[in-house]
Amino acid sequence: MIVALALRLCSVVFSKGFMANDDHFETIQVSYNAVQTSLLSEEGCINWNAMKGTDVGRSPLYTLFNYSIMTVLTWLGMYDLDPMMYFIRLIHALLSLLLVYYGFKYVHLATGNKNYSLITGLILAAHFLMPYIGVRNLVEVVSADLLMPCVYFAYRGVREENNRLLMLAGILGSLSWLIRFNTGLAVIPIPFAIWYLTGRIRPALYFCTGCMLIAVFGASLDAVYLGTFGRSTYNIFNSFLYVTKSPPLPQPIYMFAGLILGIFIPPFSLFFIFSIFRKKIISSHLILFSSAAAFFIIHSFIRHKEERFMIPIFPLLVVLGMLGLYFWLKNSNPKSLMRRIFKYSAVFAVILNLIVLPLFTFNYAHKGMVEPFVYLSRQDDVEMVVIDRTERRRFLAVSYAGYTKPDYFKVDKWEELAALDPHSPVFNRANYFIIFSDEHADRHADSLTGYFGEISPVFHSTPSLMDAILHFMNPKYNHLSEAWVYKRNIKNPLPVDGG
Repeated sequence: MIVALALRLCSVVFSKGFMANDDHFETIQVSYNAVQTSLLSEEGCINWNAMKGTDVGRSPLYTLFNYSIMTVLTWLGMYDLDPMMYFIRLIHALLSLLLVYYGFKYVHLATGNKNYSLITGLILAAHFLMPYIGVRNLVEVVSADLLMPCVYFAYRGVREENNRLLMLAGILGSLSWLIRFNTGLAVIPIPFAIWYLTGRIRPALYFCTGCMLIAVFGASLDAVYLGTFGRSTYNIFNSFLYVTKSPPLPQPIYMFAGLILGIFIPPFSLFFIFSIFRKKIISSHLILFSSAAAFFIIHSFIRHKEERFMIPIFPLLVVLGMLGLYFWLKNSNPKSLMRRIFKYSAVFAVILNLIVLPLFTFNYAHKGMVEPFVYLSRQDDVEMVVIDRTERRRFLAVSYAGYTKPDYFKVDKWEELAALDPHSPVFNRANYFIIFSDEHADRHADSLTGYFGEISPVFHSTPSLMDAILHFMNPKYNHLSEAWVYKRNIKNPLPVDGG
């Protein structure tokens, strides 16, 4: 737990930015916009960017969670998003300790072996991805934090014939499901596994009762913030049907299998994963196995695939893998060739993990999309910002521009500036410019000068180390994500030469 907390605190301080677009634009930006303006729209539904509240395809719960944190911070006098995010990352880091603790507890309860339990905890604490994703705002991550304790309490409830623990497991599982709808694929098998293991339906009903309590609570949140009881579930099914017909990211069926084998570092991952498929593991840990297996198999057959979809069951796979290794090593010949290969593969995996761990723990994700706006939030003379993204279109993390964010004008094609009226407020008021360019910022600045007069560079957002490494490995698809901020030297009422 000390290792887990120390690494996550490093990520709290240094791993800024966001991992995926959903990590910011569908979570943090929605909550922060609500703090800046209003939580509810004129129609009485939650404000959700440009989308109507009645069309939102996720529960408002996680948005309200972040909104509550931000509201408290504004009461304490903190208004800008950048400093707020240190506290938000800290709270998420503490929440992520749940899966470390209960992963350790599960293996200790199952094996009674402290060494294997400690190794399980260390993997969950210090796998190269864990500190980094532990402070992210992805719903998959928060869902994973709750799914691991859900499985632990379900397993313990069956062992001890404790119905209260089973109900608690149901509550945690349903919360995990509520935050990330797809996690329901990992929760649904659990009551059936409980029924099979106990031979009685009553324990399974206690689990289902816990689930139903949260399901009713979530549907009621929908009624308050989305306009209709259970509205988010209805919208999710509609969007799922659309994605099934025309998936934006169709991937092969084996994608997630290859991803998991890669994340656990081959050839060690081959021992780690394939040791799970033992009769002893499946029969003794049916709750854990069925939860992870159902989630993995169904996601593998869904054509739309993204790597982050596997995050909710990552802790479950760690626990399963350690249980598999425990029974295999306990019953195999210590001098066998496979044991020797395993030993060296494990050493290689640990060394490689320790090399890669700092790169992720200190990774400032999407730095170039965030830092220019953070810089602007610290200036007191910003009137209007012209954002040049003619080289490459990208989402704009304008929430980082400050609590009272300035007006901005996006330029995707130079013709858009040429088409403006010479007396447009853009030409009169714009005094800062953001240029997204990896190599040709000076050319872009020259083009802007033709419209706004002389401008000078005042800030340069260099690529993060991870951005630079990925660019070196594959420059065609991994851009450096540099950004430049320029300031207007003399405020001209009209364009200099019309471009």
